[in-house]
Amino acid sequence: MNRFKLNITPKMPGLVPPLVMVGVLVVLLPVFILMTLERVKKQDEFIRERFLITGTSLIRTFEAGTRIGMGSMHWGTERIQSMLEETAGQPDVAYIIITDAMGKIIAHSDAAKMGTIYDRWADLGPLPRDPHLISSRSLNTPDGPVLEVGKCFTPFNHGPRGPRPRPMPGHGPDSGYSHETLASGLLPGAEGAMRPSLGSFTRTDHYIFAGMSMVGVQAAQAQGFKNIVIKGLLFFVFCCSGIIALFALQAYRAAQSSLEQVMAFSDNVVQNMPSGLITLDKKFNVTSANRAAEKILGEIPEKAFPQMAAMAAEISASGGVASGEVTLNQKEKGDLRLDMTVSVIPADEGQYQGFVLLFRDLTQIRDLKKQVDTNRRLAAIGKLAAGVAHEIRNPLSSIKGFATHFSRQYENKPGDVEIAKIMIQEVERMDRSITQLLEFAKPMAVQIKQTRIKPLIQHSLKLISHDLGKKKIHVQTDIRTGKEIIHTDPERISQVLLNLYMNALNAMETNGVLEVGVTDVNDDIEIRVADNGCGIPAKDLEKIFDPYFTSRPKGTGLGLSIVHRIIENLKGEIRVESRLAEGTVFYITLPDDETIEKM
Repeated sequence: MNRFKLNITPKMPGLVPPLVMVGVLVVLLPVFILMTLERVKKQDEFIRERFLITGTSLIRTFEAGTRIGMGSMHWGTERIQSMLEETAGQPDVAYIIITDAMGKIIAHSDAAKMGTIYDRWADLGPLPRDPHLISSRSLNTPDGPVLEVGKCFTPFNHGPRGPRPRPMPGHGPDSGYSHETLASGLLPGAEGAMRPSLGSFTRTDHYIFAGMSMVGVQAAQAQGFKNIVIKGLLFFVFCCSGIIALFALQAYRAAQSSLEQVMAFSDNVVQNMPSGLITLDKKFNVTSANRAAEKILGEIPEKAFPQMAAMAAEISASGGVASGEVTLNQKEKGDLRLDMTVSVIPADEGQYQGFVLLFRDLTQIRDLKKQVDTNRRLAAIGKLAAGVAHEIRNPLSSIKGFATHFSRQYENKPGDVEIAKIMIQEVERMDRSITQLLEFAKPMAVQIKQTRIKPLIQHSLKLISHDLGKKKIHVQTDIRTGKEIIHTDPERISQVLLNLYMNALNAMETNGVLEVGVTDVNDDIEIRVADNGCGIPAKDLEKIFDPYFTSRPKGTGLGLSIVHRIIENLKGEIRVESRLAEGTVFYITLPDDETIEKM
């Protein structure tokens, strides 16, 4: 049978407390927002950088093509304008503008704006004259947002020794145009319209601006922002779930640890409680039992005793608690009377999963009650003996003195002498009884010493070896203790053993058997004295330790009372088992303790 175990299934802890959820949100939400904004910022910076590189490459490519065309193929303004318009037709290019140092548009992807002042010129501020420096700015135009890239425009190398473009026919000093017309940079067109002249690129600083349209990027940015937010939300949910899971796991582990402690504590309490406890399932099978139940019932059966099952069946339908006295019929121990309480083990939805039976042994309680009654009687007799012993002993001394005097005075009369001797013997017998009574009544002193067990038993048997030989009693000893020495009073133990030996001799016929054994019981020792004599009637077993109770005509009835008193003063226990015509066994349990209080 397994020891008692609580049948408790650990449950998952409840939901995470709201404060924990709020704390998680407070901690993670700012992190999520900052990360999202940072990613959006990086995306914008990447797009701007990409368009800046594209615009710069476009300008440098256009500038290189212009340089080659003007230097090698003598391009004029019309060819440059045409090339500018073709270049501006590329995707994501909003416009391309070439201006002079005053903001006047010399070339424009929209030819209608040639010759006008660039409308955002005033917002540019100082422009770098270094042809290697690139400037950029973001603009909002009627056609949408634009990233404008600008730099100093150098369509050809110019310097002290650098090649200079040759003027095309009709564009040089001998062209017939006035100096003011050439200086203005405008020449008459085919139908009298004025157009920019190539001469304007050779005498002043010029600037080129490429506007990169961001309209197509806005949709991509919106989708990118949406993706970033979705990923951020997923990350946020994942982090929240992870933190909540950690809190939940920690709560689960704490709850499980607490539950294990409660289970261990409960199991320890149940195992060490003085009352017996067993559990039954619905079919009245025993599922668990504690130590006290095993001690009271002995071997725990798989099926509950019929009396237990009957009490459980009474409350199986109505529930509640049932209690009462139950008598169990055990073959080995006989009738066992128990005070029992039965209750159901509840389950879910008003159901039950078994029964709990709590009981205590009324047999032990009755034995304790008898022991208390015996001690009470012994105490009362002891007080009585202390009061009357002195008064009885004085008259006995006088009677013994007169009997001795008469035996000497009438020594010539044998009959009178015999009567006087009988009087003396009876007085002496009464004096011995009074001496025993006084010894029983007064406080008994014990002297605890280190006592060797085996020599003690051998010495006690040697003291009655003569009497044993007379009746041809066979002695069997069985000393199986692991202890060689015990702390006790050897003189008192010898007195106890001699009383038990003498009682055994009186109870046995010739060729009887006297058994003496010593075994270990936990930290104590148990001395067993058994005989195969006539035995003690069951009705007398409760009285054998009472003073003056005897079944022998010549007995004083104080021998076993004194034995009981000695064992009690040595903090031990004595019990007896006997059956008529089979014999008697006395069991003496003695503690091995140096701290026994001396009486």
